Amino acid sequence: MAKATTALALVQAEAAAGQRRVLRRIGLSLALASLFLGLLWQRLQTLDLAEVATAFASVSPAQWGLALAATAVSFWAVAQYDVTLHRHLGSRVSPLRAGRAGAAAIAVSQTLGLGVVTGGLVRWRMLPELSLWQATQITLAVTASFLAGWAVVTACTLLLLPAAPFKAAALAVVLLALVLTVPGLLGLRLRWRDKAVALPNGFTLARVLGLTAVDTIAASLVLFALCPPDLALPFATLLPAFLLALGAGMVSGAPGGVGAFEVVLLALLPGGTEAPLLAAMLAFRGCYYALPALVGAALASLAPQRPRATARTSDPMTSVAAPMPHLAEFGLVHQGTLSLLPTPEGAVWLTGRTPHALVALRDPMLRAEAVAIATLKTQAKTEGRLPCLYKCGARSAAAARRLGFATLVVAREAHLDPRSFTTATPARAGLRRKLRRAQSAGLRLTSAAPNDALPQAAMAQVNAAWATAHGGERGFSMGRFCPRYLSRQWVVLAWLGCDLVGFASFHQGAQEWTLDLMRQTTAAPDGTMQALVAAAIAEAGRLGLPRLSLAAVPEATLKTHAILNRLLSPHGAGLAQFKHSFAPRWERLYLAAPSRPALLLCAAEIARAIHRPGPLRPGPSPRRDEFPAPQAEYEFAPAGAAWHSKAD
Repeated sequence: MAKATTALALVQAEAAAGQRRVLRRIGLSLALASLFLGLLWQRLQTLDLAEVATAFASVSPAQWGLALAATAVSFWAVAQYDVTLHRHLGSRVSPLRAGRAGAAAIAVSQTLGLGVVTGGLVRWRMLPELSLWQATQITLAVTASFLAGWAVVTACTLLLLPAAPFKAAALAVVLLALVLTVPGLLGLRLRWRDKAVALPNGFTLARVLGLTAVDTIAASLVLFALCPPDLALPFATLLPAFLLALGAGMVSGAPGGVGAFEVVLLALLPGGTEAPLLAAMLAFRGCYYALPALVGAALASLAPQRPRATARTSDPMTSVAAPMPHLAEFGLVHQGTLSLLPTPEGAVWLTGRTPHALVALRDPMLRAEAVAIATLKTQAKTEGRLPCLYKCGARSAAAARRLGFATLVVAREAHLDPRSFTTATPARAGLRRKLRRAQSAGLRLTSAAPNDALPQAAMAQVNAAWATAHGGERGFSMGRFCPRYLSRQWVVLAWLGCDLVGFASFHQGAQEWTLDLMRQTTAAPDGTMQALVAAAIAEAGRLGLPRLSLAAVPEATLKTHAILNRLLSPHGAGLAQFKHSFAPRWERLYLAAPSRPALLLCAAEIARAIHRPGPLRPGPSPRRDEFPAPQAEYEFAPAGAAWHSKAD
């Protein structure tokens, strides 16, 4: 009871603090708005209002038409803000509906003020699959991205136009923006209240910046088109003043930035133009604020009411129930950092994500390569990433080349037939020596099938010792130590007396096993790893499996010395020698991306993901007959209020 009372008190205190912060912000906005309105009122006292009315009446139909066209261009860019941010957050809202809701929300909120509140409510109204908090998140993201884009566009404008002011401040803003883009380019995440927030990647940042430039320049053209012809105001003079006035209006917090926008614009433009310029600003208010606000309100209010569907509990793009596929390596999905991407033809990709790439690992399950690659391209475009194939086979690489991809051999997979495997061949003489050394050292082997009990504490110690000696575990396309993950695999353990000195684990598929983790301590005798793998080969042969994969060796360790291959594995010679001792057959594996520069970018990001993996995601183990869905960065809320609309 006491704990509940304390928790309630903490919640109430936090709510009260939040209310105080909101009230302070509203108070500051009102104070700034009052200040600028007062300054504008003083300025109006010196103007001839009849002259202003005459200038307003002189705006021609052609000028109105040009202004409306520029307004349409600006609001097209405004709609694309939401499309871009929905893609970044992974909301799964269609681009058409996201853009329509975003344009309506901004049109209404920029006129009414309190943009986060009004914009969030309009988006919530028009996108019923979002909760109010999710709609507010979208609104905050759009607002923050526009402010950042406006700052950079304004700074670049001030630097590029010779007569523009504030050169030093503009240069500082550009340099700061360059520094702040680095975390997004590297795929770093911010921590906010114990949650990881994914930063926009370079493609998203560039798109937002381009949209901001189109939006703000088109908006300034609206005002420029409405200026009286005899004003003789060059666009190069108007543009920087307009951008700075727009920023002042946003800082003021007043509806439409009224007061601050006019005062700053009048102050920055040449004297003697107040009356015709004020007339143009009044026309601008009607064309760019009032009219879009009416259209936006109509879109929000006239959206048809429809019965709401029940909330989805899973996403078919990331979760699929299926037996283990022909590629046992698909078992990596149980690590929790990869996901599945189904295609219309029934094929399934195993996919991972880097900051700028959607990476399909290996070949698609159930083949249909061309359709699978087309699906990958579509999904990558939706996410604002490059499509990439990593360690795919020759058939997938050929299909990718036919679709215009660039390809490169990056690895070779070693595999053998356990049913006919024998060490009694000249090619495996070295393997026989290793096995004899392990046997003479007293090495004892045991095995554990999936769901059998494992010596988890001892295995954790072996893994920790191995990771310390090798600079940490690898990730992304390589498994990492996790008892829940290993419980799905066939594990072979090596003992010296009662001490565990090594283990190896294998993904299990319907027709093959694939080597995954190999760990040993410095106390392990020579030949320990060879003995572990040989024991697994014998067991796979006993089960009648036609294929056991020793996994891939980077191509850089075999023949070539390409930069891309070196990126993917700086240390692979010893691993290649180990696998050669089994005299396996070798199959080329490829990296494929839309262009040669994309190959380099994808290779660098995959290498970073492998050698510097993020933390494993905790969670319950899925059933053995299902693949798990990855933890989404953007969660869906249950069905919302009945007055939400359901748009097509």
